[in-house]
Amino acid sequence: MSSGLEYRIYDRQQLVYSTELSGQVELGRQDKGEDKPFHQSQKSGLWRLILARFDEDQISRKHVLVEPLPDRRLRLTNLSKSVPIVVEDSGDLKPLATLDLPLPVVFLLGPKTVRVQSTAEDQFECLPEVATPPMSLVGRTSLAGQLNLAAPTRDVEMFIRWLQTTLGVLQSAATSDDFLVRAAGAVIDLVGLDSGGVLLRQPASPPRAEGTADNSPRPEGEGSGVRGTSGEWKVQTFASLKKGGEADWKPSQGILGKVLSEKRTFWDSPGTGAVGASLMGVKAVVAAPILDAQGNVIGALYGDRRLHGARIMQPISRLEALLVELLASVVAAGLARVKEQEDKLRTVALFEQFFTPELSRMLMAQPELLDPRDAEVTILVCDIRGYSRISERHGAARSVEWMNDALGVLSECVRSEDGALVDYTGDELMAMWGAPVPQPDQARRACQAAFAMLRALPELNRRWQPILGEATRLGIGINSASARVGNVGSKIKWKYGAQGNTVNVASRVQGATKYLGCPLVVTQATHAQAGPAFAARRLCRARVVNVVQPVTLYELVGDPPAGWAELKKGYEDALERFENKDFQQAARFLGKLLSEHPHDGPALVLMSRTIQCLPESPDDFDPVWQLPGK
Repeated sequence: MSSGLEYRIYDRQQLVYSTELSGQVELGRQDKGEDKPFHQSQKSGLWRLILARFDEDQISRKHVLVEPLPDRRLRLTNLSKSVPIVVEDSGDLKPLATLDLPLPVVFLLGPKTVRVQSTAEDQFECLPEVATPPMSLVGRTSLAGQLNLAAPTRDVEMFIRWLQTTLGVLQSAATSDDFLVRAAGAVIDLVGLDSGGVLLRQPASPPRAEGTADNSPRPEGEGSGVRGTSGEWKVQTFASLKKGGEADWKPSQGILGKVLSEKRTFWDSPGTGAVGASLMGVKAVVAAPILDAQGNVIGALYGDRRLHGARIMQPISRLEALLVELLASVVAAGLARVKEQEDKLRTVALFEQFFTPELSRMLMAQPELLDPRDAEVTILVCDIRGYSRISERHGAARSVEWMNDALGVLSECVRSEDGALVDYTGDELMAMWGAPVPQPDQARRACQAAFAMLRALPELNRRWQPILGEATRLGIGINSASARVGNVGSKIKWKYGAQGNTVNVASRVQGATKYLGCPLVVTQATHAQAGPAFAARRLCRARVVNVVQPVTLYELVGDPPAGWAELKKGYEDALERFENKDFQQAARFLGKLLSEHPHDGPALVLMSRTIQCLPESPDDFDPVWQLPGK
């Protein structure tokens, strides 16, 4: 469309319609079966534009034909057999006569005034410099250089008022939701135009089939759309000296197209001489680009000055264009600031899904801490036992409610120890310490979080055991080693966490709790880093699924029960005998131990392994236990 002509239709001095059409255009009143004004349609390469209702007999059904010519000229043909056309500055165009004219062309059809103008580059005046992104002033012409600050005090005071208004708009962007309204108002108050508006770019809509037109009504004013190249301009806010001025306010696609393509401020002042009846309602317009931080046009600040009565319309001056561009740069800076705040809030919300508020604030200040790297970490994996069985019995809605409550409680245990929540996978939670910031006591913190989880179970079961019919139980595995940390998600969905064998081992250790019959199992690395403050016993060396190297497993106990010291010593003595292939002595130790602790899971497992080696020691004995599964 940008290569066609712009048609502006005025009715009794008011702009009622504007469109851009290319090729031959026939104008006339509504015929039988045709849509109401201002319907436009194309057939066999000829556009038809309906200007009036069928009962407006001052206009013929087929009144005028407009044909574009080279060199910014057009040909008018009066198709009426009886009604002349009044052409501005050229007199009457008699019925069936033809006239070639330079653009722009203004003519009267009954009460309607039609202005046809080019959308070509030299139609508008423009500032020579391309607009710059917000907060960038390099290479810009000084506004003060356009003014004589040595002039009388009145001029200096006016300049100061301009600056005060401009700075007020900029300041409001950080504190108020209506700074765009203030910017539109400043076009009137600061520049002295009749109306002003802020238009923002919208994505392009799907293309329509050739030969069809968009006939949907488009209300003017706030929220209305103006089609342009590669998308649509949405009127975000509008201000006018005239009450109800938005009713006939329709920005020029031509000037907006130039702003979009060249990123410069353009203005147009048609009809700057004495006002004739045919030019009533024609406007002088100015538009300046609003850029984002990357220099893309995301909007425009638009203003116009209209003809009123029989006065002379003042053209848009270069200084006024500069002021509009200054305001547009202020709007751009305000939008950039608002976007920065919104991005920051989104980032904080994202971070706080993983990290504590304190750590989130640190990461906002030092985002490089999130860069992918190798780090020493401690991974905790916690599984809620029996989820599938309970879900089948109670249904999805109740199961999700239970899981939300349980995972919320477990997550708070992680956050209370400054851990990072890595992921929820069904009924499983994964957490990490040691990244994104180093934590010398990471293993101790992870173990304390695990103990807090186990201590939270009684209260959780008080709420849910009567509903579920059984207690909620946990299996927790912890491993400490080096891993690759950073975004383990994708460009589409960000997720901070760790990858590598360290994570796999932690998951398998969690699985080992099912077979060993104890809720909390850690690797030797975690046990060594956590120190002697926690009660622990060595359980075994095990080979977990899909991990080649055996791992030494320890049980950790937060609140050691009565007789724990004897249980620990008796079990570890039996384990040592078993690993040294002294199976008979190991069996005697374990028998005595189980008589006093008949439900001790690790002792039962070790007794079973010992019995399998009796009465004779197998030749292929391997003290490393192959876990039955995950």
